[in-house]
Amino acid sequence: MKKIISIWVLVAIISLGFYSCKNSNSPQAVTEKFLVSFVKMDYETAKSISTKNTWGLLDIWASFSKQIPDEVKEKKTENFVVKITDTKKESDTSMIVTYVTEPKILPFNKIRLLQEKDLEGNVKWKVDISTLDLLGGDDFYIEEENKAVDEDASMQPIDSINSNKADTAKKK
Repeated sequence: MKKIISIWVLVAIISLGFYSCKNSNSPQAVTEKFLVSFVKMDYETAKSISTKNTWGLLDIWASFSKQIPDEVKEKKTENFVVKITDTKKESDTSMIVTYVTEPKILPFNKIRLLQEKDLEGNVKWKVDISTLDLLGGDDFYIEEENKAVDEDASMQPIDSINSNKADTAKKK
C-alpha cells in the first residue's frame, strides 16, 4: 500500500514539474493570456502584457466596458475559447500570432508581439496592437495595395515638366 502511495506522489510531483515548466512567456501563451483578459475585461492584466502603444486602446475599451452589465460580461466569458493556429517570426524581435476565438471578439485574427527587456534584462513578449489592426486592415494586404499603387504610378511619366521641355525642344 505504501508503495502505491509513493508511486502516486511521485507521479504528482513529476506532473507538477512538467506543468510548471510550461513557458508562460512564449508568444502563444502571451497572446492567449491577453485575449482571455480582454474578454474578461481585465484591462490591467492586458496592459501588463502589452506595449505602451496598446495602452491607449485598452483605456478606450475600458471606458466603453463600464456601461456593460455584469450579467453580459459573465455570459461572454463562460464559453470563450482561444485556439492559436499559427506563429510566424516577423523579425528578430517580433512575431505574428494567428488565432481563432469563439465567439469572435476582435475584428482581426492576428496579433503582433514585440520583445522587450525588463529592468533585470529578461526578455518579455508584449502584445502590440496598432490602429490599422482596429480598422480590420492586414499589414500584409496594405503593403500589397501600396505596391500596386506604386506600379501604376511607374507607368505614367514621373516628371511632366521635363517631358514638356523635351517636347518643346523637339518642336524647335
